[in-house]
This record gives sequence, structure tokens and C-alpha cells, in this order.
Amino acid sequence: MLGRLESAGVPMTKAISAAMRSVDVGEYTDYELEPFWHDRPLVFLETCKGGVKTISAPHMVATMLHHLELSIGQEVLILGAKGGYIAALVAHIVGPEGGVVVVDPSREVVDHVRDRLTSVCQTHTVRVRKMRQLDHCPPHLPEPLDRVLVTGSVPELPAWLESRMADGGFAVAPFGGRIAQRLLKRERQGESWYDTDLGGVLFGPIDIADTEPEPLCADSLAELLREGAVLGEEMGLFDEEILIRLKDLSKVLADLPDDMAPLPQQHEAMEDEPPWTLDLDTWSEDVHPVIDLLTAEMSWLAEVWPMLIALVDVRMVHPGEPDADDEGGSAGGFGRHGDLVP
Repeated sequence: MLGRLESAGVPMTKAISAAMRSVDVGEYTDYELEPFWHDRPLVFLETCKGGVKTISAPHMVATMLHHLELSIGQEVLILGAKGGYIAALVAHIVGPEGGVVVVDPSREVVDHVRDRLTSVCQTHTVRVRKMRQLDHCPPHLPEPLDRVLVTGSVPELPAWLESRMADGGFAVAPFGGRIAQRLLKRERQGESWYDTDLGGVLFGPIDIADTEPEPLCADSLAELLREGAVLGEEMGLFDEEILIRLKDLSKVLADLPDDMAPLPQQHEAMEDEPPWTLDLDTWSEDVHPVIDLLTAEMSWLAEVWPMLIALVDVRMVHPGEPDADDEGGSAGGFGRHGDLVP
């Protein structure tokens, strides 16, 4: 698999390759490993409410480690546990002279990671901290931090994290909404911060609780329209008038009262469809502000809705996947539809 990644141009230093060859990903999950060998995310935990967290696909793991520019002796913080696998890789690279701190808001995830990192902690300095929420600093963090890796989507770096960054240190994080982000390297130079854009990515939220299925609501529709407008503008899919309408409708939906009644259930024929596959004819006839808003805009929204769905129904790239003609190739095994969490 590593050979396929290198052949595909994924950055792979000797230190990263050695770490990925030495650390057994199977120690960090009890799920079937085959998706990982086909360059796909690997589930490590599911909650009783349907939340799911994954270890990133190998090409994304290698890419993030490459951009962290790790070396022996560094202090590294990982925000979002990823099962403990990435922490083990980082510990392998920075060595016993360095340190790794993993922070995560989920008790289930923290317990999982502490258990799986037991053997690593015997030879390396690796600590796992539970945080109450993303904007609240976890206890007993090292300072300053040379490197920070954020493994879930964030609108901005938390203030407590920025304040602990070493001069010349930087964070690698997926900045954006829940549908799409830009992977940025954000470096501190004195009192200033400088961004390097590393490309478009699609990460899930940091907190496993935020991955639990929710009923379709005004906020989720608002985010779909808002993120769709951003992506559509970047790709030149929508003219100025449509972009303005998408943004205006998104704002109106987002401003609806938080205590508003939930949307009525769709008819049984739509139960197996994604929640954003919106067909107003399948809704019950109950009056609801969201349905009223969408109905009033359908003269133009109906034309762009398929494109909005296409923008979020992303076909991920998997450069480390075996070719169909390779032994063990996966043509038809997993399909071309990638997990929405890189």
C-alpha cells in the first residue's frame, strides 16, 4: 500500500514510511482492516446513538504527517484522537525525547485511546486528555507547542491552542464548515500568523457526538446552502444572482428560532434517501416555516438543487487503492464512493 501511495505522488519521507511500517493499525481498532489497505478511512468506534469515528485513510495520514514537518524532540498536540493511531505514528517520529498530547471531547474516545496506547506509553511520552468542549482548555498541557494537528473540521483554532504555540511553530488543520474545508498550515511568527493553503479536504467533526444522525432541520439546510454556494462559486457553477439567492436563503433559514418545531417526517418512500434529497411533494401537508420558505423559492431552487447535492455527494480520491487489475484489487469491492471523513 505504501508503495502505491508513493507511486501516486503522496509525500512519503523515510521517517513517515518507517513509522507506518512499524505501527500496526490493527491495534487501534477492532473493525475489519480491509478498507484501510484500500486507502479508505477505518472505523475505530461507533456509539449507541449512531455516531462514528474513523482513522483517516492512509494517503491523508501520510499527507498530514508530511506537512507537520516532524523531527526528534518536538512537543506535538493532536486535537481529535483518530483512535490513537496517528499519536502512535507521531510518537515514533519525535522519539522518546519528544512528547505527544492527544485531546478529545468524548469520554468514549478518550477511554478507547488510553487503552490502545498503553504499550506506546511505556517507551514514549504520550498523554491523553479529555476536554469539556473545544473552546475550553484541557488540563496540564505542555507549553510551548511546536506542532499541532487538528483532525476534524474547525472554523478557527481555539484561543487556548493559539496562545500555547511556539514562535515558529504551526498547526495543520481543516478549516471550514461541515461539508468541505481547506487544509491550512497556520504558522506563528512573533505576534503574527501566516497561512499556507494545502488544498481542499473533507473532514468530519472532532466530537463523535456531532456525527450522530440528526433529523433534517433549518440549520442543516442553511449549512448545505451556504457551503454549496462557496463550492459552487469556486467551481464557477452558479452565476451571481444564484449565489446571492443561496446566501440570502441560507441566512433566513439560520435565523429561524432555535425552539421551532422539527420538520415533519417524509413519506415512507423517502426514508432510505439522504436527508438532503428534498422533494417537497413527499412531505406531509403540515404547515411548517421551513417548507413554506423552500416552496416560495422553488422557481429557482429546483434548478440548482441537483448541483447542490452533487457538491456534497463527493467522490473521494484514494491514490493508494489497488488497481482493478492488481491482485486483491477492489473494483466493485467498495465502489468508488469514499467515506465522507478523510
